[in-house]
Amino acid sequence: MKILNILLFSSLMFCANADYVQKSPNIILDTKTNFLWEDTKEVASVKRSFKDATSYCKSLDIDGVKGWELPNMKKLFTIVDTKKYNPTIDKSFKHIAPDTHWTSRLFATGGTSDAYTISFQTGSFFRRNIEDKYYLRCVKEIK
Repeated sequence: MKILNILLFSSLMFCANADYVQKSPNIILDTKTNFLWEDTKEVASVKRSFKDATSYCKSLDIDGVKGWELPNMKKLFTIVDTKKYNPTIDKSFKHIAPDTHWTSRLFATGGTSDAYTISFQTGSFFRRNIEDKYYLRCVKEIK
């Protein structure tokens, strides 16, 4: 729990100064973190299992940009605005599903088949079965 609190606090610090720029019709750039975010219609309309979500991001090509990944908890939480509710994501994003989204973080206790998710309705973390289907938003870090 202490790790989650540290993660939450550090992510809030990133989010507090986020500045989003439309990089292309389907990509948002967060200039604070240098993360590119997928902002396609699929983000708000297609749910996938954890395995399918991971594969989707790895093979994604948006407007000629490749090298996407399913975001970890810290990266995904940088676009959560805890001052908002339903949705807890900035209006700079055109395509929003105020619902549960996959992170790349597997739950590593007791041999479960779970992974962590974040709700864009409340900004909360959850643990979900990897066979269930949820939304996702791929990310690419600019180095």
